[in-house]
Amino acid sequence: MRLAILTSGRQDWGILRSTCQRLKADPAFELIVLAGGMHASAAFGRTVTQLDDDGCTPDAVLEWLADPDAPAWHAAGLALHAVGDALARFRPDALLLAGDRYETLAAAQAATLLTIPIVHLHGGEETAGAIDNALRHAISKLSHLHLVSHADHAARLIAMGEDPATIHVVGAPGLDNLHRPDLPDRAALEARLGLTLNPPVVLVTVHPTTLSADPAADAFAVAAAMGAWPATYVITLPNADPGHAAVRTVMQTAGEGPRRVAVDALGEQFFWGMMQQADIILGNSSSALIEAPAGHLPAVTAGARQAARLRDAHVVDVPADPAAIVAALAQAMDPTWRAGLQALPGLFGDGHAAARIQAILTAWVIPHPPLKRWPTPPVG
Repeated sequence: MRLAILTSGRQDWGILRSTCQRLKADPAFELIVLAGGMHASAAFGRTVTQLDDDGCTPDAVLEWLADPDAPAWHAAGLALHAVGDALARFRPDALLLAGDRYETLAAAQAATLLTIPIVHLHGGEETAGAIDNALRHAISKLSHLHLVSHADHAARLIAMGEDPATIHVVGAPGLDNLHRPDLPDRAALEARLGLTLNPPVVLVTVHPTTLSADPAADAFAVAAAMGAWPATYVITLPNADPGHAAVRTVMQTAGEGPRRVAVDALGEQFFWGMMQQADIILGNSSSALIEAPAGHLPAVTAGARQAARLRDAHVVDVPADPAAIVAALAQAMDPTWRAGLQALPGLFGDGHAAARIQAILTAWVIPHPPLKRWPTPPVG
């Protein structure tokens, strides 16, 4: 199978990495790696080098974020153009996409217009507090094979009219990083960050609240809580979502001073190393709900960005209020409460999703032409 994979930044490379590596090593697949967006942008750390380090050197690097402050609809249009040109050039048998970003939807549109079937990872999920929700479901409606992280997400896709035969529960592929042999230890992290990781250590990621009148509301609340609760804070700055510039400014300022550092991107290797060394993960990122619990890392999630997303007892949900966040941080450090988390089963699989994905793709009969049909419910 000639399979194209699109990755646009750190948010999906952690999901796609293990699958890319497995398929690269499988002679049944000819992999075409397309990297663009934040990967190609200096403003977001130019993380395309991570793909080289992971043995998945891109076949094409696509540019649609030359102006990091351009509106999302402008970047989406450029992404549609860039991905469409790349797909027309390489003519893959199928395109593998992950997640729910606007450029991912643009890629799905390009593939649809080129009659290239789409494989979608992480469909069927729900994040009622962000525009990602609509984007994710739109991508699912354009997709032909659905590889989901939980049975509840499969059920949602079926309720949306997707064919059950095209839906497979594989777990969250990002959890495959738990088995990486190269995760850095505390000393390596301290050397990379230039910061001593004295406990408690809090890993912070805040993204814009894209359905809010103030996209930086969560960031202001988290920054204020950081000022009131002494800890070592390692901040990863936001992705290129609408409103990211305001959040970036708030969190860069919050990262100034002793026991604090703010970075554009840690990279998957160092991010997972930080999750192993941190005491708490704080913010409004999906990593706090999907990846962190797999390592029994308590999460404090502020605001409504992740509203309605599936979660377990590792997650303490609070409003975007500094006092509430401080109280939740204290709860997350309580030894008795933390001890109760150790026996919780993982919601999103066992860290072997890539092997399942490989097997499903190997057996998949690619639809040509890539028609989709939806059942018509009876009227009345």
